[in-house]
Amino acid sequence: MNKFLRLTLTAVAVSVSAQLPGFAQVDEIIKPGPEINEISQATTLLVAAVSENGILGNGSGSLIAKDGDTCIGVTNAHVVDVGQNQNVGFVVRTADQAVHPVSDVYIFNQEDLALVAFECTQDYEPIPLATYQLSPGQEVYLSGWPADSSPDGDTYDFVRQFTSGSISTVLDQPFWGYQIGYTNVTNRGMSGGQVLDTAGRLVAVHGLGAREDAGQIAARLGVDESTAAEFADKTGFNYGIPVTTLLARASQAGFNYPFEVVYTTPQPPANGVVAQGDYVYEPDESDQVNFDNVLDNAGRLFDTIDAGADLICRFVGC
Repeated sequence: MNKFLRLTLTAVAVSVSAQLPGFAQVDEIIKPGPEINEISQATTLLVAAVSENGILGNGSGSLIAKDGDTCIGVTNAHVVDVGQNQNVGFVVRTADQAVHPVSDVYIFNQEDLALVAFECTQDYEPIPLATYQLSPGQEVYLSGWPADSSPDGDTYDFVRQFTSGSISTVLDQPFWGYQIGYTNVTNRGMSGGQVLDTAGRLVAVHGLGAREDAGQIAARLGVDESTAAEFADKTGFNYGIPVTTLLARASQAGFNYPFEVVYTTPQPPANGVVAQGDYVYEPDESDQVNFDNVLDNAGRLFDTIDAGADLICRFVGC
């Protein structure tokens, strides 16, 4: 089987005139909510499924590597798993409002994880990946693109959500990769979104919400409902897959992209003052998307998709 899903898309992203949001310095120093949001805003991806009929659905992701003119994002497998439907492609919307056709999709078998590749000539800066041991009580932030999230319901199709919370539990045994539970508010469409520590580094990939029942979990992960119910009964919180799992599986699959991997825990600033606590973010222009205005219609990109594309890669044993 071919290693990649080849969509044979145009190499040029559809974009509007916009500047990339300011990117705060990402180091191990604990930062206030607005600075972490600035980092998140620049690195959170909106992943949309498109067909001849337009946009079919959406998920979220993180920009985690840039190798020359190729960008790599991480999301959930269930966001990009089209099954046998080869007339569906994907686009990624970045923070500068550019919309990039996804050229390759890599789905892992044992965890609800996937990588997406797209051409990017812009000066994007990926999010660092933090690999230290996570603990209950640790503060975290979550970023993603909920479906039907516009306050007025008409002007915008999607509005990025950024919420604060804390880690509630770390499971001894992961369930399809899910191991980190947290209290942050989440909604449908935020699957694949960022879980960030208080220094603004990615620590987990969000994928399961507290509002989902066993049936939804079973359908999403392709497991039987009794297995999903057992997991749902144990948790009751939102769940993500730790970055350490992502890096291990990527390495096993031979993906040696230039990830920025860090090992330090968040550190207090030199003056010892840390302003954390709940943070309520008001989305700005770069966090508001109307796909009709950006793309005219999704068919402009779908016309470039090769209907005879190969199957999505599934890495057996990854």
